[in-house]
Amino acid sequence: MGSNREDIFRLMFWILVGSGVPAKGNMCLKPEFYQNMRIGEKLLGEPMVFHQAGGLLDCYRQCGLYSLCQSFNYDVETHQCELIALNNTITEPVVNNIIMDVPNRYGQLFGSCENHVCPNNTVCRVEGPNHACVIVGCHGNPDIQNVNIASFEAKSLWFFNETVMYACKAGYYPSLNATCSVAGTWSPFECLPFNECDKRRVCGGDATAEGEFWVFIETLGGWVKTYCRSGNNIEYVTLYDINTFSTPIFVKDPVTCDQAPVTPKLPSMGHTNFQKARVLLLQMKIKVDTFRYSNSNFTKQNFGSAGDCVDNDVNDTNSDCGLIGRFVINTNGTGLRIKSSVTWETWGVGGRVGNITRSQDGRRIEGYCGSVVGCGGCQPTELLLELDPNYTPPLDSATFFKCKAP
Repeated sequence: MGSNREDIFRLMFWILVGSGVPAKGNMCLKPEFYQNMRIGEKLLGEPMVFHQAGGLLDCYRQCGLYSLCQSFNYDVETHQCELIALNNTITEPVVNNIIMDVPNRYGQLFGSCENHVCPNNTVCRVEGPNHACVIVGCHGNPDIQNVNIASFEAKSLWFFNETVMYACKAGYYPSLNATCSVAGTWSPFECLPFNECDKRRVCGGDATAEGEFWVFIETLGGWVKTYCRSGNNIEYVTLYDINTFSTPIFVKDPVTCDQAPVTPKLPSMGHTNFQKARVLLLQMKIKVDTFRYSNSNFTKQNFGSAGDCVDNDVNDTNSDCGLIGRFVINTNGTGLRIKSSVTWETWGVGGRVGNITRSQDGRRIEGYCGSVVGCGGCQPTELLLELDPNYTPPLDSATFFKCKAP
């Protein structure tokens, strides 16, 4: 008890002799003034302003000049004054610190700034019998769609030329840096959705990230789960089921329909399985001849294509033999599917489009194509994509880009 009383008397001495505040008339503070003081504690949190004070009363006065300031920390030894924008109840014990709330603006301390109502991004300045509200920074959130409110609220008061690091929500990037201007307003910018992997380059964070990301496709009006490769602007869709395309290494006898291996293999023969499909996001279609994420036997087969070969020594264009070139497209789990308007055309010599079936949900397409004379088959005119209306991948199966200011 005695030690606590000594601390109080010591601190009261600092208050009385270390005020450093010019006052009009006699400085006589009411006892209620000290009811808002807590000794030996410190408020936690980000101060809005740091001030080297002339004493406790100077710190109190500085807080009162800001409309935003509700309380402060004051170190009685270093005279460091930390102005706090909110009444924060979380504290830690610090022997040489005083906490005070500032519920009122005492006239003898504030002069013509008594009971001022200056805007939150200003400080009150005494100018004789009048006062002025001087802009010192920015406060609050800009009225911009998809802005990251938490980033702007990380500080109560932003000073001139300070930039908000993550100005937009995850999945969006700022068209320009969000910077506090000398007018006390935020510089104009938009929060634009990531519509391609290459937009990572405008950010300081995920510029080289590789993996599954959400990319917004304006023509579809939705987000597409997209695999972005590190450091380039090439997008893929990861395939979760078998996607296979073949021109078998056999020749058919158009009369007997027997199949026989052929050596050497003909140039069109081969088989390819795809694990990821290259997509052109602006056109929302699959680029059929990119094979980075695929494995093949013999000649690579384009995505969506199939064919077979007929013994050229037997000429029968009326053959009833079945077509053995086969393709399977399966977009299950991707959130996408091939548009129902997509058609297949022939390639090669005597190419024919056989039976093509599509599952009821539109995610799986299987087809048989081939030739009646030589080597031929079918290929899609364009593999146009659309959002799957009945399935969206789980939100946590991909990442929204977080864009730090450049």
